[in-house]
Amino acid sequence: MGTISKILGVVLTAGGALILTYGMDPNAGSLSFILFIVGLVVMSVGFSLLTAGRKKKEVKPTLPTVTEIRCNGCDFKEIRDYEKGDYILKPLEANCPKCSGKMTIEGVYVVREEPEKDRF
Repeated sequence: MGTISKILGVVLTAGGALILTYGMDPNAGSLSFILFIVGLVVMSVGFSLLTAGRKKKEVKPTLPTVTEIRCNGCDFKEIRDYEKGDYILKPLEANCPKCSGKMTIEGVYVVREEPEKDRF
C-alpha cells in the first residue's frame, strides 16, 4: 500500500476518534448511539488502511524433484534432475548407453530430507 493510503488511514482514524468522542456525550440523546457506531466503523476502516500490506509473503522453497529413466531393452536405470515437461511413461529420444534401446520415464519423485535423529 502506498503513502496515500497511509495518510488516508491516519485521517480516517482521527476522524473516527472525533466522531466516537461526540458519540459518548450523554447530552446528545438518541443521536449519541448512532455517532458512537459510526465512529467505531470509521476508526476500524482507518486502522485497516494503516496496517494493510505489512505482512510479507512467505516464499516456500521448491522441493528438489528427480526423474527416473529406464531402458526398455535392458536393466539400465538413470536418475536425473526433473525437467519441465517430464511425465511418467514419456518416451525419450535418447538411446540407452548400454544396449542403444529406447528409454522411457518410469517415475517422477520429490526428494524429501528426513531429519537426523540424535543418538545419545
